[in-house]
Amino acid sequence: MTADIGREGVYAAELAAFGGTLADCEVGFDELLWLRNAICASVWWPAGDIDVEQARSDARSSTTREGDDARARIRIAAPQCTPLTLAHEVAHVLAGVDAGHGPRYRRAELDLVFAMFGSTEMQWLLDAFEAMNLEVADRNWPSPTEGPLQRLIDLA
Repeated sequence: MTADIGREGVYAAELAAFGGTLADCEVGFDELLWLRNAICASVWWPAGDIDVEQARSDARSSTTREGDDARARIRIAAPQCTPLTLAHEVAHVLAGVDAGHGPRYRRAELDLVFAMFGSTEMQWLLDAFEAMNLEVADRNWPSPTEGPLQRLIDLA
């Protein structure tokens, strides 16, 4: 297995940008499923349906893996049942599981944060990436839209 360059930097950037905010507060698993549905229904989302399930009760971290059918599967650990964790894991789906936490992944995470939370929160994360000298790749998928998904989240 190759090293996941940038992983610790991404975790630190997320903490700097979102620690103590509502994005990083635990919610019910059903709320994460609702968010997943809103993402998949968004007109900009290019990656199809996403399987999201609860991880084993003893799991301490969430994961995104590609199954034998080439479909990405997200498992959310109970201590990480937050909107930010969902954005993090869905970014793996958008970037491709093979992207690790590198520049393509970071672009995907910025786009998910923009679509889910808005431009202010995306800027917080971008500022944190820049402060940690974490490069962000160019986008090779449609630009996300702020607004429709954000308004749905605000109404929830």
